[in-house]
This record gives sequence, structure tokens and C-alpha cells, in this order.
Amino acid sequence: MLSDAPALQPLIDAMRDGIAVLSQDGTIICVNTTWRQFAIENGGDPERHYVGTNYLGICRKSAEQGDRLAGQVEAGITETLASGADFRIQYPCHSDTQQRWFELVTTPLVLERERYILITHRNVTTLERARLDLNDAEQNTRNLSAIVATMPDAVIAFDLQGRITSWNAAAEKLYGYQRGGMLGQSIEMLYPSDWPQAASDYIAEIVKSEISHFDVVRQTRSGELRTIAVTAAPILSATGDVIGVSTVHRDVTEERLAEQRLRSVLDNLFSFVGVLEPDGTLVEANRAPLEAAGIEANDVLGKKFWDCYWWNYAPETQNRLRQSCARARAGEVLRYDIQVQVAGGQLLWIDFQLAPLFDSDGEVINLIPSGIDISDRKAMIAALETSHDTFKNLVAGSPFGIYTVDADFRLAHVSSGAQKVFENVRPLIGRDFGEALRIIWPEPFAREVVDLFRHTLATGESYHSPSTIERRHDLEEVESYDWKIDRITMPDGRYGVVCNFYDLSERQRYDEHIRYLMREVNHRSKNLLTVVLSMARQTARSSPPEDFIDRFSKRLYSLSGSQDLIVQGNWGGVGVRDLVKSQLRHLGEGLQANGIRLNGPDVTLTPTAAQGIGMALHELSTNAMKYGSLSVTGGTVFIDWSTTGNGKSFTIRWKEAGGPPVSTPEHSGFGRTVIERMAALSVGGAVELDYAPEGVQWQLTAPMEEVALTAAAAELIKARGEG
Repeated sequence: MLSDAPALQPLIDAMRDGIAVLSQDGTIICVNTTWRQFAIENGGDPERHYVGTNYLGICRKSAEQGDRLAGQVEAGITETLASGADFRIQYPCHSDTQQRWFELVTTPLVLERERYILITHRNVTTLERARLDLNDAEQNTRNLSAIVATMPDAVIAFDLQGRITSWNAAAEKLYGYQRGGMLGQSIEMLYPSDWPQAASDYIAEIVKSEISHFDVVRQTRSGELRTIAVTAAPILSATGDVIGVSTVHRDVTEERLAEQRLRSVLDNLFSFVGVLEPDGTLVEANRAPLEAAGIEANDVLGKKFWDCYWWNYAPETQNRLRQSCARARAGEVLRYDIQVQVAGGQLLWIDFQLAPLFDSDGEVINLIPSGIDISDRKAMIAALETSHDTFKNLVAGSPFGIYTVDADFRLAHVSSGAQKVFENVRPLIGRDFGEALRIIWPEPFAREVVDLFRHTLATGESYHSPSTIERRHDLEEVESYDWKIDRITMPDGRYGVVCNFYDLSERQRYDEHIRYLMREVNHRSKNLLTVVLSMARQTARSSPPEDFIDRFSKRLYSLSGSQDLIVQGNWGGVGVRDLVKSQLRHLGEGLQANGIRLNGPDVTLTPTAAQGIGMALHELSTNAMKYGSLSVTGGTVFIDWSTTGNGKSFTIRWKEAGGPPVSTPEHSGFGRTVIERMAALSVGGAVELDYAPEGVQWQLTAPMEEVALTAAAAELIKARGEG
């Protein structure tokens, strides 16, 4: 044993690391206070603290069980004993509650000419964590640099003097300046010459508020002014001092213009259109419902839809709206008639629809409520029901003849007007129909009529004889009838046959005409709503969310122009020249007068053709104004149409000239689908589209019968309108 252990113990106890002294055979002969405390706190030997235990033996046993670290420690201690060289190794020593790392150091110790080993277990957790944090920081820096470099939005950083320190690839694309030429330049290079604020003003506001969102106007290298949405935040040093500003720039020029156009379009619609958050909160409403109710937008925006003025007249109505929002949020489209409250507490019937709006991932991002006033339709339906009841009462007592035959082939009902025909048949009701006929009519006519009734009863096939002239068997008189038989369901649920005789066709035509008018009124009142919803869905599926409003509003404006012409024409035909002018109206009077040339004969298009061709003309004019001949002074568009092949074919052409050079676009979106496919499909024709360098050329050719409204069809529409 070490005789100087009592003198050595205070020295090792004063050391903060865990210390143990080993003899040459590896036996622990003494340990310090830190060692003993660690053993107690971590489930070790609480009595002797491993004094007297062979340290090398413990390591050897653990190594044999697969502990690689124990084998390395055994080898290191053995080498220190043999050569006197120090050995050190770092190892993890984690507990259930914390992560720890230690460094084991073996040092030779000579006392009283005896060689020992001094083993030190030093806690290096703080150093190891610092090293790991440094590695993580370095990796995070590399990750952040990669993210910034590949972001689709422009990322620009500058110091407190406004000198640019970072400029990513998206910034190069947005502004047209290369990164190498911008580093060190003033951020004010992007400001328009008349911009009222300096970079220092923005820096002061950003530093004060820590993060900021705002719109500005900035100028590209080509001199183009763009509306930019800026998100800015201060850059801090390691000590927390502000050393610069980081900004994200997103071009929202078209989005802001689209918002203005959409607002204009929505406010000029005669129907109700709104936008809800998925939870039912109203975030947008057009002018029509606000004016109808006599309220302001601030009275309803931000409220749950069912709590707004239009619906708070009845709890059951509010509950129905609440349930409808939940179903629409799940992806369902709902449509029904409901009463809405307008100014003065009056109730108005509307055809109401609530539809979900999906993003490109199929997630519901908004709910779109819409409605059309159908008060007139409701009044007409009520009038029709009254007319039907009146008609039924008139039939029961009319001089025209109506009678029925049941499934047992017996007379079941004979109207007052039919009694005279059966005046010599008694008893009448319940009488076998064949016997009754043979009393009135001779053979073979009676047998032929019986066979016709039985055939209709068995097959449901109707029979109509516009003129039957026969001599009655019972009266010996010649009589003439216009009669018709049909199979019906009798009150007992079985089939029967009804016979109408004398001329009831005029009344039937009148009744059918009334029903046709009602279907037309119902169809036309819903048509605009259906087309708008279909367009919103197609645009949402083919456009990212940030482009939806712009593209949807433009197409809605185009549809509105065609719709106005169709309505003005009493839902009949639309002249080509009128259609073209309506679709170019958004260009402005100056551009229409100086940049558009029209030529073609008077041709009246069907509503379907007008709608398809009108949408194509709108897409072409929009592209021409943005990229083509109408985007520069002096550019021209020639639009002409003609009939060929002895009037069997119709052709309309669009040709641009005097604009910038044209090349085929790399991407094909919904607009190109409208120009190439939808216009052709609407008229059963074919489209030729050529991106010639001197200007876009588009031609649609279709059969005349699919495009033009025929004289017969025009007369029919006129007659229906007058009826």
C-alpha cells in the first residue's frame, strides 16, 4: 500500500476533477471527493467508492462484453504503466436527464520509488456542447445561404448606410442587375427618381419596429416601374447590435392591379358575390348586397356570415347558413332558394349558392357565397300553381271530354263533357270498357279501339287520332272526334288509361309554353352563377394562389361583356362586330381607335359561339396589350372575319403588327387553352396559332351551322320572346 496516501489525499481532494490512484497491477488504492460524489450520485459503489477494485479488470471484463471504449482505456493504462507516456480519451457519459462528456487522462506517478497511475476524469460537457453548437451554427449558415440563393423571391440585404451586402438570383431576375455589380451599391439605385423617402428613413423605421411589411414602387434596370411587397427585418451581430437590414422583395404589380379590377367587376355585378374564410368569416362582399340592405362594408366584414344583417331575421335561417358553411368547408357545393333581408326589414328570395375554393393542393382556402334575385321567378311559380289549380277545375267541368279506364279495364271516371258520349251506357262507372264501346260503336271500329286501349295499358305507348269519323251504333249518327289516349298511374297505384277527346291540343300547347318559359327564366337566372363558378374552379386549378385573382377577374370581365350582348339580344344572337368591340373595351378608347382595324360582313353568332370566341378575343387582346403589338406605340391588330365555301364555313382572324419581336412562350397556361382549345370546342372548329416574329397570328375556322344563328332559330327565339 501507498504509505504517503494520507498526505496525498488532501491534494487530490482539492482537485475538482474525479481522481483515482492505481497501483501497478491496476488496483484502485485511493480516490478523491469528486470521484466519491460522482459514484454516489450515479448509482456506483456508495461504501468503498471502488477502492480496492481492480480498474484494469473492470475494463477488461467490459471489453470482453463488447465495450470498445473499455478496451481502449485498458490498453491506454497498460501503455502508461509500461512506457510512462500519458494517455487521454474523450467519452460520453449521459444520464437519463442530461447529456455529459468526460475526458479520461492517465499520468504516471512515482512515489517512494514506486510507480503508480494517476487517473483523471474531467467533465468536458461545456466544451463539447460549444463545439457541437459551433458545428450546428456553421451548418445552419450553409443551409441559410443555400435557401437564400434558391428562394423564388428577391432577397436583398444592406448595411446601415444603405450599401447592398447581399443580392440573390431572384433579385437579379426581378431587377435586371447582376450580383457582382450591385454589391456595395446604394439600395436607392432601385428608387424611382421622384420617390419621396430615402433609404435612411426606411432603415430607421425597420430598426425601430424590428420587422415590417409594406408596398413600394421600384424601378428595374430597363426603367420599368413595379409594385413591390417588402418584408424587412434588422440584422443583429453576435452581441445583439443592429448592423444592417435584410429584405424580401416580391413583385405584386399584377396582383394589385387585379385586386382593383376584381373590385370593379364585382361591384358592377347585379348579383351577390362574397368571399368567406373557411370558418365562415366574411372578408369580401360586392356592392350589390350592401346597397340592397342599406348598409356599409364595415357593418359586416369580419363577422361570421350567418350573423350578418342579411340573415339575422330568423335563428333557423342563421343555423342553416352555419351548417352550409360547414358542409362547403368539407368540399360540398350547396345550392338552394332562401330569403335574404334587405333594407327596411323586407325579405327577398334569392337563388343562393355556396361553393368551396381550392388551392393547387386541393385544400379549401375560401368559401364563395353568391346569389341572384329570383323574386320574379317565385311570383311566376305561384301564378303557375294557381293557373294549374284553375285549369284542373276547368277540366273537371269543361265541355271537352275526359275519361279514364282502370287496370281491370273498367270505366273509372267520366267528366261532365264526356257524359253525352256515354249517355246510352248505363250503368256507367265500373262498366267494362269493351262492353261500353260496343254499345256506342259498331264493329270492327269498337274492337280496334279496345285493342288500342289495351296496347297503351300494357306498353305505355300513347296513341293520337287527330280525326276520327264514324257512325254511332246506338244513335245512327256520324260523329267526328280528335282523341288521344295515354297510360297513367291511377290512385290505387296501378296503371290505367286516360282518353282526351275533342280538341285539347291548343290548351296543352299553351300549358307547355308556360312551362317552357318558366324553365327558361330559371335557367337564365342560374346561368351566370354557374359559369362564374366553373371559371373560378378552372382558374384555381391551373394557377398558383397569388395569380388567381388577376386571372379570374380578367376572365370574369370578358364573360360579362359577352353576357351583356346576349342579354341585350333577348338571349338570341350576337353580331360579330359588337362582340369584338365589347371584348376590346378594356383597352381604352384611344387604343381601340388607333390600334384596332376591323373588317367583316354582318354575321350573327349563337350565344355559345359568342361566349367561346369572346373569351378567346379577350385573352388575345390581354396578351397583345402586355407583350404584343398593343404594348408599344404604333402597334396594330387586324381583326377580320368572313364566310367561305358558299357560306358553309366561317373564319375569324387576329393578326398583330408593329409590336416587339415575338417568340413562342415556354409555358402553356389556361389562357392559351382558351385561345387554342376552348374557342374551337365551342363551335366545333379548328384553331391555327402562329407566334411569328413580326406578331401573333390566330385563326379560327368552323362550320357555319355551328357558329351563325340561322334565320329559323332567330325567328323561334323571337317568337318565344313574344310569347
